Order: sequence, then structure tokens, then C-alpha cells
Amino acid sequence: MKKRLFILILILVLLTMALSFGCTLSNKVSNKINGTFEGILPAADCPGLQTIIAINSDGTFHMEETFLERDTSPRVTEGNWVLKSNIITFTAGDYKFEYKVISDKEIRWAPGGKEITGTNLNWSLLKK
Repeated sequence: MKKRLFILILILVLLTMALSFGCTLSNKVSNKINGTFEGILPAADCPGLQTIIAINSDGTFHMEETFLERDTSPRVTEGNWVLKSNIITFTAGDYKFEYKVISDKEIRWAPGGKEITGTNLNWSLLKK
């Protein structure tokens, strides 16, 4: 009986440590992506879309998008973000979009969680 109790306590301790370790790793990855990323993404009807995304450590974001060579104000979007594996999902009301974490200094637009391939267009934003 004592042996079973000891094994059960050992399993619980190991499980707690494993869960704690997983959370620590997740926090380390999300802490690395906190910051401001920017770049010029392709646009169909103008030279590009200047995009700036501030990823905050509290799980919120602020994005400004400005169409180049157009006389319009930047489009501002604010909401929340979550990181699952290497995909950041940004949500603002019903609007959702994803970026793949390439490194702590680069994220790349990934609609539907899938990275765009087969093109030499730049879909990346770099950390300022």
C-alpha cells in the first residue's frame, strides 16, 4: 500500500513539473514575440500595404495598415492574440487573421494558419 501511495505521489509531482515546464516554454516563446513588427505587404491595387503590428504581453495587439500612394488614413485594428504552436491568431470581433512565427524577429502572414509558398512576394513583418 505504501509503495502504491509513493508511486502515485511521484506521478503527481512529475506531472505537475511537466505542466509547469510546458507553461514556462510557452511563456518564453510568447515573450519573444512581444514587440512591434512592421513591413510592406503586397497589395493588389497599389504598391503595398504598410503594416505595423504591436504585440503586447497582455495578449492584446494594435495594428495599423496604410495603403501606399493613397490619400487615406491608416486602418486601425485592435484585439487579442493567442499563440498555438508557431501560429499567432489575431482576433478583433469577427475578424481573424494568422501569422506564422519564423523567429523572434520575423512573423509571416499565414492565412488559415498556412504559410504562403510558391511566390517571391514578401509576406513577412520584421521586429523593429
